[in-house]
Amino acid sequence: MGKVLNIFIDTVYDYDFFDEFKTELKLIAPNAAITIASIKKAETDTIENAEVILGWMSEDQIRKAKNLKWLQLPSAGVDGHTNKSLYCNHDIRLTSASGVFSVAMAEHVLGLMISFNRNLHFYARFQAEKRWNSMKAGRNIAGSTVGIIGFGDIGSEVAKRVHALGAVVVAVKRSPCVTPTYVDEMLFGEEGIDNLIKKCDYIILTLPNTNNTNGIISEKRLKSMKPGCFIVNVGRGSAIDQQALIKALHEGWIAGAGLDVTTPEPLPSDNPLWGMPNVLITPHASGYSAYNIEKILNIFKENLKCYVEAKPLINLIDFDAGY
Repeated sequence: MGKVLNIFIDTVYDYDFFDEFKTELKLIAPNAAITIASIKKAETDTIENAEVILGWMSEDQIRKAKNLKWLQLPSAGVDGHTNKSLYCNHDIRLTSASGVFSVAMAEHVLGLMISFNRNLHFYARFQAEKRWNSMKAGRNIAGSTVGIIGFGDIGSEVAKRVHALGAVVVAVKRSPCVTPTYVDEMLFGEEGIDNLIKKCDYIILTLPNTNNTNGIISEKRLKSMKPGCFIVNVGRGSAIDQQALIKALHEGWIAGAGLDVTTPEPLPSDNPLWGMPNVLITPHASGYSAYNIEKILNIFKENLKCYVEAKPLINLIDFDAGY
């Protein structure tokens, strides 16, 4: 029998099929010693011995994980895990759960857009107050121009849906790529962002948190947007200059905002965004779905097979790029 492969799996999610999952992993890696427990309560020697971990780790745990060779995060975002100097093994492989959350997040984006268009956030308040109030104003996605900044798997799923509803879709990517059929115009780089924001009725942000995306929607760019623009952010709050956004919403530079992410999180109760009638806020919940757990475990299983066969891992993170 070969060397024991120590695998630690965090119980941050309430898996109800651990025994079955453990059996499936043993079929892939018969020499695996699998520990399934809360990573927050894990003993130091358990973390030190693990060669493979599925879960989120604190900086202190990362520093102590002297045998760690592969860390699989159960999230698409990799915030707090891309400082390579923290790891004992500088050949560490870090993978994400990218692709798991894209459908739920795309549907959440549509929900925010439609709620704003049809004044559903106001009607929910009227219902709570038992008021039969009709609001005449309304917008359509059909015939509008929707701009997507950050055209990964989430942006792509958003594009498919708004295109099917009759919108003109403009997307921005950092690097050139083939334009899919559900995108009407593909732009690239910083110049592409500046061109996009001037022409769109909706701007959707699906960006990760990196040095390059921090504050990418600046006060200058907010002023360049159409007065009727509705901006939706489901990526990271750091992508928008939040003080400038508050000013833009208050002074009418743009029509409104749908925010699933803010800076900081949770958003403090005294933040002006809470009281703005043209803002819809959700608590970083756009990716939630009953199907996520199974998808995360399936990625881990596929990656474990790649790992034991010395093949490239799925969703491998570039430490320099930060995603």
